[in-house]
Amino acid sequence: MRAVLPGDIVQLLLDTPDAAATLYRERVVLSQKRSRERAPVVIRGLGVRTRIVGKSIDQVRDCPMPEDDAERSCGDLYAFLSPPRKPDLLTALVASPDAEAEGGPRSARSRLAIPIGRSGRLADAACLDLDRVDSVVVEDLTFEDCWMTAIRAISSRRIAFRRSLIIGGSYGLAARGQADHPSEQVIVEDVTWVQDASGFDRTALTRDGPFRCRDGRATELGCPGVMWRSIPWGASHHGAYEHFNGALLGGTDLKGRIIFRRNTILAAFNGIRLKAANCDTLPASELSPTTCPYNANLWIYENLFSYVRDNPVELEIWATKVHIFGNRIHNAHAWFSFDDMGGGPIFVYGNRGWFDDIPAVARSSAPGDAPCRRNPAPQFGAAGGFDPRLDRRFDYLKARWLPVGVEQVEASGRVLWMDPLELACDASIAGRVIKLALPPRGAVPDTFRYATHAPIYVFNNSWYLRSPVTGIGAAANLRHWNNAILFCEPDTRGYQASLCKATPEVFNAARCGREFVRSDDLDRYLGAAGNIPLFDCFRWLPLDEHGQDIPSLRSAFDHDVSNNGFPKAFEQVADFERHGRMADPGFRAPERGDFTLVRGAAAATSTCLVSETADGRLDCVDVPPAARLRELSLRMVSSTEVRTLQASGRQINDRR
Repeated sequence: MRAVLPGDIVQLLLDTPDAAATLYRERVVLSQKRSRERAPVVIRGLGVRTRIVGKSIDQVRDCPMPEDDAERSCGDLYAFLSPPRKPDLLTALVASPDAEAEGGPRSARSRLAIPIGRSGRLADAACLDLDRVDSVVVEDLTFEDCWMTAIRAISSRRIAFRRSLIIGGSYGLAARGQADHPSEQVIVEDVTWVQDASGFDRTALTRDGPFRCRDGRATELGCPGVMWRSIPWGASHHGAYEHFNGALLGGTDLKGRIIFRRNTILAAFNGIRLKAANCDTLPASELSPTTCPYNANLWIYENLFSYVRDNPVELEIWATKVHIFGNRIHNAHAWFSFDDMGGGPIFVYGNRGWFDDIPAVARSSAPGDAPCRRNPAPQFGAAGGFDPRLDRRFDYLKARWLPVGVEQVEASGRVLWMDPLELACDASIAGRVIKLALPPRGAVPDTFRYATHAPIYVFNNSWYLRSPVTGIGAAANLRHWNNAILFCEPDTRGYQASLCKATPEVFNAARCGREFVRSDDLDRYLGAAGNIPLFDCFRWLPLDEHGQDIPSLRSAFDHDVSNNGFPKAFEQVADFERHGRMADPGFRAPERGDFTLVRGAAAATSTCLVSETADGRLDCVDVPPAARLRELSLRMVSSTEVRTLQASGRQINDRR
């Protein structure tokens, strides 16, 4: 596309196209299209009739897994001699070892930043490459088996990716900014991504659905595949199936504004994952919007996340001015991941989440593939051994299979082994709504990050849960107001004994938080009734790297409605549920994702209105007891703040 200029439209269609679809099997590259003009280059297809077909993950790796437990290297001499680094799929895909080793900016004449060797081992790991491009629109395309990503954007800005279908791939759009060429203003909208299509009838896949499953069912919520049903979480996260550990939008060092809206993410590992990698070495106390200008002004709204094995939303290292609202979350693990993330404010409001399945566990009524099974071999490692089929990692940076059970080889030569508990079939199946954490053992002071810049606001959400609201950590600078929570108990709609129970059923203090600087006081906290905990493996105050409480980051929970009530252990905590109510919220059919409030519903009224204060923060303002929660629709009128329909003052209310 060397002749393409700003304002041009590239229509992907052959002169004599096939009646069903035109297939493109060669990588498309758009490079060095810098322009001050706002007129974009438009790359356009004809929906399902224009298919860009990529390579399988085996073709990309080009390195068969060895049958013994020894390492197998398939890289060139450059990959062999390059120093070991922590294996990371996104880093391998979008970072350039050449640029990192040499330092400094690349010249305009330099080659595309494709990693793994000077010959570009992962050059074909994207179906569409955007290298230093200003203003581009990619729309109305179908990407099929584009491992590892459909689109790779490096040092590009003003990117719009819309109205497309992606089948397979680690990522839909993988993007990275650099200091001399920042990436900013990214939009992903109206895209459907089916990462693991093994449970779908692929011949019937369309962008708009409904989606037909292999067993003949038709549903708008997608179909569970082997990643959800059969593969342990650890194998997908850092084992033989790590190629699933991606997202529809994966970003490293992206500047705002970033808009992620009206997308459908089905049978995937993550939904959106954004990382401020350039700030990773900064002391936690020095992080600020000035020192870390990434992951700012994020808008994540009106998406459907279904059968998501890890996190629908994952923000790493730093994020600020983030709005997450109006999303539907069905069968996901840890919905909102803010683990070791500095920054704030984060606004999570008007979202609906529910379940009707659980991953990996054998259930007679579960559709799809066989449940998870492991076959550990005693000769591979201790404590029962590793499964050589699952517990093996491919290092994309050095193009090699590591020995069975090895998670990482450090530059010093020290070998880090996988944790057998993370590899078990019952690992990471309990789930939680909000993922937070505590400093790990041995953490250096001023390295663990909390949202100290401004709070994490979670309000006016509606949830039907088989899992705790949060756990495996502490509540840190969290404002949890006006949420309607229905735990799946024997007297609730949609109750299934195999689903609606605490996981694990018996709290195991020895396993809870063993990786943290302190875990002696982590506990399970049930409500006044019921069997599913509100908090699990949890403590109220966060800790610093010395294991000391941080009272300045205390949280506030209030005005929530829960059918299980709230833990009596927190009755003396001043900022915990002084106005919380133990009641059925009154959802019409939450087990089907219908959170319409029935007549007389407890969640229809509240004595709190979440409103903006003069200093730009939010507060839970008392209103008369008879006040009805207004159904106010949020409107975006600028890139940095929310304006609401005016009722009385500046109010933010959107319970759905």
